Amino acid sequence: MAIDPSQRKKIAFRLQQSEEKLRLSTLMLRKSHFNDSLLYSYLSLFYSIRILLVEKGEDSDDYNRIHELTEKYFNPTGWTGVHISDIMKEAKEFKDKIEENPGMKVTKSEAEKFNKNAAMVLEEIKSQLKMQ
Repeated sequence: MAIDPSQRKKIAFRLQQSEEKLRLSTLMLRKSHFNDSLLYSYLSLFYSIRILLVEKGEDSDDYNRIHELTEKYFNPTGWTGVHISDIMKEAKEFKDKIEENPGMKVTKSEAEKFNKNAAMVLEEIKSQLKMQ
């Protein structure tokens, strides 16, 4: 499927957003701010998935809608071996727990896992974009 110029702009913008959030996640991880790291990893995933949805004409700012679309298009295995919907679902569950329980502390290993997952999804999407 050919990507029109307006879609290319949106994809470039979402890619920039995802990369920025991943950098922030990594920075927070280094500073031992594990809750913040997880939240930025989640946002990186959110924007990465939106990159894929631009081509389908179903991009959305609504978090719940993005989760529905993730299930629709990328479940069970997605378009690669990366289980995007599972990764996003787990990240959202952690994000929601943090928001519901302000005293909750994410562990270093949990934050590292989500940071790694966000980086993996972003790299997979970048590689798919190069193939187009």
